[in-house]
Amino acid sequence: MLHARLARHVHFGDCDPAQIVFYPRYYIWFDQATENLFRAAGLNWEEMFEPFEGGFAGIPLLGASAEFKAASKMGDDIEIESWVDEWQDKTFTIEHRVHNQGRITVEGHEKRIWVVRAPDRPAGIRAASIPAEVKARLSGD
Repeated sequence: MLHARLARHVHFGDCDPAQIVFYPRYYIWFDQATENLFRAAGLNWEEMFEPFEGGFAGIPLLGASAEFKAASKMGDDIEIESWVDEWQDKTFTIEHRVHNQGRITVEGHEKRIWVVRAPDRPAGIRAASIPAEVKARLSGD
């Protein structure tokens, strides 16, 4: 599997009054790390919304969770390692590991679904099979 890494410096605004990372920030960073993973596979968001059959409309979250093993604090330099852990026809699971000074401090999981435009649906989108090209690129093939 293709693994991508996203470096982050923990700023004052990322922290709670105890100067440790406020937990919702990790979910923002996981979302950014997912985009970074796609970019590492040559799948840039700016280019993805047109080329795929059916009109790619995004990869919304179906679920997200995190296990907090140790705190990161203001001034730390962390790195988020991300990869696709499991493929289904229309869904996939991304794993995230937050590294701080050689230690895994957070393990995160996102389940996402591939959606395309569907003007006839109330939300304007519908689930679709993930294109083989996307799976191949994110698998490092």
